[in-house]
Amino acid sequence: MSIPKSSKETSLRFLTFNVNAIRTFFHYDPFSSMNENLSKVFSYLDADIITFQELKTETSSIIKWGKLCDFYSFISIPTTKKGYAGVGCWVRKVEPTHPLYKVLHVTKAEEGITGYLTIKKQGRNGEKIRYRDLPSNDTIGGFENITFDDESEALSLDSEGRCVMVELACNIVVISVYCPANSSRTLEGELFRMKFLRVLFKRIENLHHLGKEVVLMGDVNVCRDLIDHAEALEVGGISIKNETTGIEIEAEYQESCRNFILNPDVPYRRLLNQMLTDSIVPELAQTGFLVDTTRMKQSRNRLKMYTVWNTLKNYRPVNYGSRVDYILMTSNLGKAVIEADILPSVNGSDHCPVFTDIDCTFLQVPDDIDYTLIPRFEARFKFDLLNHNILDMFAKRNNNPKRKPSVTLESTPSQKKIKPLKKSTPRSKTIESFFTSSIPQKKPYSDDASISSRTASSPVPSMHRSSESDVSSEADLLTSGNNKSQPSLCSSHKVSGRSSSIKDLFGKPPLCKHGEESILRTSKTSSNPGKRFWICKKPRGDLNNPDASCGFFQWL
Repeated sequence: MSIPKSSKETSLRFLTFNVNAIRTFFHYDPFSSMNENLSKVFSYLDADIITFQELKTETSSIIKWGKLCDFYSFISIPTTKKGYAGVGCWVRKVEPTHPLYKVLHVTKAEEGITGYLTIKKQGRNGEKIRYRDLPSNDTIGGFENITFDDESEALSLDSEGRCVMVELACNIVVISVYCPANSSRTLEGELFRMKFLRVLFKRIENLHHLGKEVVLMGDVNVCRDLIDHAEALEVGGISIKNETTGIEIEAEYQESCRNFILNPDVPYRRLLNQMLTDSIVPELAQTGFLVDTTRMKQSRNRLKMYTVWNTLKNYRPVNYGSRVDYILMTSNLGKAVIEADILPSVNGSDHCPVFTDIDCTFLQVPDDIDYTLIPRFEARFKFDLLNHNILDMFAKRNNNPKRKPSVTLESTPSQKKIKPLKKSTPRSKTIESFFTSSIPQKKPYSDDASISSRTASSPVPSMHRSSESDVSSEADLLTSGNNKSQPSLCSSHKVSGRSSSIKDLFGKPPLCKHGEESILRTSKTSSNPGKRFWICKKPRGDLNNPDASCGFFQWL
């Protein structure tokens, strides 16, 4: 598809995209023809400030993503887990004569949300300093009332490469995030998730109180409203017809919509709604100061505005997903929004991009800005990309006739043996006791499109996404759709022997409501383990969609 063009030269475009492994991303059209060239990707996406989440890259590959001619690069990757998470923010370089030249200048940049991570000081002595200890004119700030029992707790929170912050000369702080989802559904994971969100939102609140405009963009892994969650609508018995609007649903099912947000088993929905000016829960909206730009421009009438789908179950073609990717802005910036939307036709991941355009004519830039200075966190400094090029280094070695051919591969950075990861240490009792009251013991469905074994549809198995939150209801396990090209979550009955077949053993499959043969599945629920049943072979979706499951179910 073609990306919508910005309406005018003075508009600033923000774009966020969870790419689910940046190398796998290049296996999809149109990116497959771009030779893993990010500059070509960014030219296609046509945005000024771009954030990617789940880079799943390593230090040895950073030069490919962090040394671009036409963008400043700010990248955070995990300190321990290799090929996991990772967030990048790229800010476009423009000529001094361009209307956005002053607006786009990055004055400060930071990795993480706590301020406890360090950055190299200027000079060659290798000395480092924590971001929160930098002089006031060099730090983004906003650390007030964000404290920890010990520094290791803060460093653990920032150890997974989940946040990058940049401050522009026009007083805008852009926060790029990939918030945790607790896919393993452990108590420790839930504590980590809640702590991350609380610290992130407190930091944003502090920056707002300092008079700074804030843009929060990325995969927040929280679905804010019932109308943004296909499975929750289905579980609640709310059917959607072509003419149905979100406002109608919220008027008819007020209690369900409110309970979706205030459900104590999913406290992070309440946390997010407390930040939003348009929360449908009035007492939460009173404290909000962030505008959901996509919802604002598309209105609450629009349904099925999903940004992530379960690709393992092939839910994307029938648009059965949830909305967890956002571009949120402080109210002043919200007034300047020209356009905002999702881009569901852009492939490359189980998520789709989201963009927002704002009019920059009202933004002010101080006269004393030094446009020659670049923050030390910029990838060329952070990862020491200025004075060497790994690809050039190998080329020189290969082209040197005097060099002996017996070069040990272990000497290259990318060939180092990877030591097994140590098990994570238990979190402090103080943090656990602090959040115990708000930790859900179980939840009926996940915000992230009810994804189980979330996997990128890629020919490279090593690039598969880690498991995300699974559905726990028996109804879902019994009615999950089938994708012929991918394995189903329910076990198919396999018959050994040359002449045996399903029809020989169980008879002809009954016809579903579509008039097509149903498929055989085996129940994996605790109440009916091993019991077989017939279901419609189409993927689950809205009942009115002819390409979705008709809901047919019959025990064998």
